[in-house]
Formats: sequence, structure tokens, C-alpha cells
Amino acid sequence: MKTASAGLQMSYADSYNRIASQKRLKDYDILAFACKRAGKSRDEGRAYYSTGVLYDNLGKFKLAVDQYKKFLQVCKAIGDVHGEALAYNCIGVDYMKIGETEPQYYKDAVDFHTKHKEVADVAGKFLAHINLGIIYNATGDHEKSSINHQFALRYAIQMSSVAGQSVAIGNLGKVGGNQVYAQMNQDKLQMFVERYLELSSELKYRKGESGAYMQLGELLT
Repeated sequence: MKTASAGLQMSYADSYNRIASQKRLKDYDILAFACKRAGKSRDEGRAYYSTGVLYDNLGKFKLAVDQYKKFLQVCKAIGDVHGEALAYNCIGVDYMKIGETEPQYYKDAVDFHTKHKEVADVAGKFLAHINLGIIYNATGDHEKSSINHQFALRYAIQMSSVAGQSVAIGNLGKVGGNQVYAQMNQDKLQMFVERYLELSSELKYRKGESGAYMQLGELLT
């Protein structure tokens, strides 16, 4: 049972965290300005990235995107491909979050995850295809969703990642949540879900096993 004193403690904690975050935002702003003047581009970029993470934690995704775009510009300028890939992913993920309430931003999410896919290593390509598959499923383009999750599965196999294969196959099963699409692709989807069930059992992932059985039941009815 929550007491009044517990509520006050939480309120104080929230206030303290907000004040601390505001202070850190100011500190990073000063740091970015100082590094830019001193020609320390890599440190300037890190300050923008850290500011973006803080805004993410505060749920201010559009402000986070602005900072990640500054980070992206710095990474491009100094030839930091790893940082560039990180920036594309962060921006794409935030546009996905914004798109949940403002669907027009899903297009921006697709653009940035596609750019991420183009410059990323194998692990990054896996992640980009997973994100693209999720977006296309959310926007009703189930064919593109399936294609991207299949690419993700290939990269997971290439990395010998059982967990990655489980995620890709699980998402392929979710594409089948659309009954029309499921009927058109029942055999392929059933194969993916059965493989997901095997992997979930191997990983002792009970929630995955349960979800796979439910998906199989839906496909076979």
C-alpha cells in the first residue's frame, strides 16, 4: 500500500531528477560550445549525443532528434562511420516513437533506418531491418515488413546469434497477425513460427514459447 510519505519521496525524487537533468543539459551545451570553438570535433559530437540521450530519458524525442542530427553532422565531417550509424539508428528510433502518435513521422523513421542499413556492420544491418519490419507492419505494409524481418533473420544466422534469430522469427510471426496476409502466406509463416518455438524452447524463453503456440493456433484455425 502506497503511503503519503512514499508519495512525497517519489515526488522529491522526480523533482531532483528533473533538476539534475536540466543541469546536465546546460553542462553539455556549454561543453559542446567550448569543444566547437577549440576545434575538438569528436568531443563536440559526444556532447551532442549525450544531450540527445538525456532528452530521450525525459521523453522529449523531437529535441533528442535535433541533438542526434548535430551528432550526425560531426560524425560525417570527421569520417566517423561507426558514429554515423549510431546517429542514424537513434534518429530512426525516435521518429518511430514520435510516429506512434503522429504517423506522418514514420516516413522519416524509414528514411533514417534505411540510411543506417547502408552504412552499418552486420549487427547494425540486423537491427535496421528489424526496425524497418516493425514500422512497415505498423503502417500496414505487411509484404515489406516480412521481407525486412527475413533479411534480419539472414543476418542473425550469419552472426550465429540464436537470440537474434528468435527476435526475427518472432516478428515474422507477428506479421501474420493480419489475417489476410496470414492466409496468403500460411505455410511460410507456419515454418517461421515453428522455428521460433524451437528457439524459444532452446533459450528457455517461456513467454516466447507461449506466444508461438498462440500464433500457431491462429494460423491453423
